[in-house]
Amino acid sequence: MQIGWSLRIHVTLAGRCRPKPGLQRRRQRQNLGLPLSRLLQPGAQTRRGPAFANQSSDPTAGERISGKVSAILTNNGTYEVYTRDNLSDILAEKDMLDAGIIEADKAIEIGKLKAVQALVCGTCDRFDVQSRQEIRYNAVPQYGYDAYGNVIITGWINVPYQWEQHNAAVECRVVIIDTKTGRQIGAVADPSNMSDEGSPPDYRPADLIRMAEEDQIFRIVRGIAVTRAQIKLKGRVIRTASGLYDNEWDWKDSFAANDDKVTLVVTLPAEADRNSFYVRVVKKDARETLAEEAFEWNKANASVGKDITIAPLFAKGGAGQYEAKLYSGPEPIAWYTFTITEGRNAGK
Repeated sequence: MQIGWSLRIHVTLAGRCRPKPGLQRRRQRQNLGLPLSRLLQPGAQTRRGPAFANQSSDPTAGERISGKVSAILTNNGTYEVYTRDNLSDILAEKDMLDAGIIEADKAIEIGKLKAVQALVCGTCDRFDVQSRQEIRYNAVPQYGYDAYGNVIITGWINVPYQWEQHNAAVECRVVIIDTKTGRQIGAVADPSNMSDEGSPPDYRPADLIRMAEEDQIFRIVRGIAVTRAQIKLKGRVIRTASGLYDNEWDWKDSFAANDDKVTLVVTLPAEADRNSFYVRVVKKDARETLAEEAFEWNKANASVGKDITIAPLFAKGGAGQYEAKLYSGPEPIAWYTFTITEGRNAGK
């Protein structure tokens, strides 16, 4: 069985950021998993400067790369999009458009004003192609005939040819700032290099720098974007129990109407850490939701139990079989059948 869920992030692309000093937390996918999100991206650029600062030899590199990153994130379909124009008034008031720098305190202010969870700030440090040429030589045999008329090599001559090598490099530094704390929660510094050589090379310098730019964009998106993922679930993902005793679940799949509760126990892999899930109880072969509990998975726990009071279930559905279903989206990803009887003290 496979499970897929969408993770969403509220971000804005900006110029340089200055996070608050202190220990940096490792960026985790979980703190980006939200039920509803808004992605704040540059959109139409203002004349006051690009979304990513630029220190490379190409004055348009920062704006162009940030624009393409924004387009990819927008087309991802996971995000609700704000354009940079929606923030222009706030940024102007804080003098951040002119400076191109986002201070930690101002990042927090933006988060409060526009429900932005994170600022994605970047600088394009390198965008260039270096080429070199050499005259190299091939040893070419010279042929003749021996005394018997056989073809033989009589000597060698060096034939010159032009050898070329092109090396393209694009490097951007991107940091992610948590607008709640003003601290850095992630970074991407993954240079892209493309090279080719030959007489002539298969790729021109213009081709290589374009390929390096696209590769750099891919690396940035991979580093900051949270996308839909699928993992395999093993074993019983959801079961029912009467409770937890001595740190062990008392597994049970039959309950009496006068029992206090049924505990829905969920066990997920570490990859599901901090993603949102919910469990739902329905009468078997029915659609009406009789109970529902939402939770966020924490990889520190071996399992999590959600208590469902039996009395309301019995009042709505009566005696019979019920299904506990686990969801990470619109479709159930696991389910388990249990029974509620009219008697007392049902056995395991």
